Amino acid sequence: MLYFSMCCECLQLQTEKGSLEQEKSCLQKDVSRLEQEVNLLHEMLKLERMRKFGSKSEQSNPDQLEFSDLLKEHDELNAVTEKESEATEHIEYDRKKKKNKNLNGRVAIPGHLERHEIILDLSPEEKICPVTGREMIKIGEDITEQLAVDPPRFYVNKYIRPKYASPDRRKGAKAGVISAALPGSPVERCKADVSTLASIIVNKYADHLPLYRQEQIFKRHGIRVPANTMCDWVNNCAGTLKPLYRAHRNVILAHDYLNVDDTPIDLLRKGKKKRQSRLWAVHTGSGPPGTFFHFTENWKNENAIKLLESFSGNLQTDGYSGYEKVGRRPDVILLGCWAHVRRKFVDAEKIGVKDAGNFVMLINLLYRIEHRIAGLPNTVSDADRLSLRQKRANRVIERFIKKINTTDALPKSALGKAITYAQNHKHILSNYLTDLRFKPDNNAVERAIRPVTLGRKNFLFVGSERGGETAAIFMSLIASCKANKINPYEYLKTTKLNGYNIKGCF
Repeated sequence: MLYFSMCCECLQLQTEKGSLEQEKSCLQKDVSRLEQEVNLLHEMLKLERMRKFGSKSEQSNPDQLEFSDLLKEHDELNAVTEKESEATEHIEYDRKKKKNKNLNGRVAIPGHLERHEIILDLSPEEKICPVTGREMIKIGEDITEQLAVDPPRFYVNKYIRPKYASPDRRKGAKAGVISAALPGSPVERCKADVSTLASIIVNKYADHLPLYRQEQIFKRHGIRVPANTMCDWVNNCAGTLKPLYRAHRNVILAHDYLNVDDTPIDLLRKGKKKRQSRLWAVHTGSGPPGTFFHFTENWKNENAIKLLESFSGNLQTDGYSGYEKVGRRPDVILLGCWAHVRRKFVDAEKIGVKDAGNFVMLINLLYRIEHRIAGLPNTVSDADRLSLRQKRANRVIERFIKKINTTDALPKSALGKAITYAQNHKHILSNYLTDLRFKPDNNAVERAIRPVTLGRKNFLFVGSERGGETAAIFMSLIASCKANKINPYEYLKTTKLNGYNIKGCF
């Protein structure tokens, strides 16, 4: 009996031990899971602090010893040949140091500006020599130039149109009264001249000056022009230029290499809640530079598909799913963006993830290859440049892909997200190597979008879909003017607004 009770007690203890070990295992898993969550939250906190308070620069430290070693290893692998070394020789010589035209940070004043001469001469008494008592003679001049400016000067164009009638009131009554026609205007019966309209548009969309601030500028000069009136003028001018905008858009979409990106912009309709709309940017990847913007009320995939439905060729974008659907068409080839890949690893590196730096150095090596290919002498043919570029870059890309496939990281961590993004797009990251025109990143269109982000901080939102379309029209024309070094004010004033009338445009 005693033996039976001891056996039962032993079995009960073993059962309790098993349950305790199982409970311990569950608690250990919970602790491990909670530690991972805490680490992820710490990473997120560091990343947000870095984005808010840290440096926005993504530039790597040029003094990194590891990068220098990697660069040396890369050159050894690619066997920098004796022919390349023989193509350059070391030359030393002395030359006179040029004088710094911008001494002490002084601004060089352009020669085309109008000069107002102000002569500062001595008085007759001061021209008498204190030693000889005779009048001094002029031996030269000291000339000093200073840049001057007049605040915006408003004036009125007063059109006087003589009226003519037949001298014979009876026989010439049918001829009526005749006078010269007024110059064309983009806004019917508008009190603003084309120069004023162009100035308002450029101030708003190129210099990011909201209309209510321009209203205050007019007010300082004793002119009352409400912001709502200026808003109507701007919208009507946009209606005038819609045919030009459509033609500009069609010309850009006819290119075979485009960079595409998008940026959010708030839409606030009267009486409704604020919602996030989208401004899409399409930039020519090669040939004459040009950009057009397109406004949509949302960020749905069908907007990107509809925007690019007439395009065929090479499309360089980020990882947005709408672009990936466009890339499934047989007439479209997607090019990956190494800048987006690198940015995610840089974020992980900034918060202290050591392994992220190795990925950043490999991507930096790709850009070093681009720099060296561009620096080759003109005697090197394009075919040789392309072959050398492919040979060197493919080795780096293969090494990069091997590393992302063998590196373990939590999927939700900063490094894990960077690796996942790179793995999802690794099949298109090497497509830029097929043509010398193609760039490794999408930075060209991001530079075109940057003014939009600056303006967004000033005007905050668009008030309607029509307002978004107006912004897209003028941002397209102004961005293309800047890219081609054309003054957007002169362009709008002298060529595109003058002589138009918006009657029947909407």
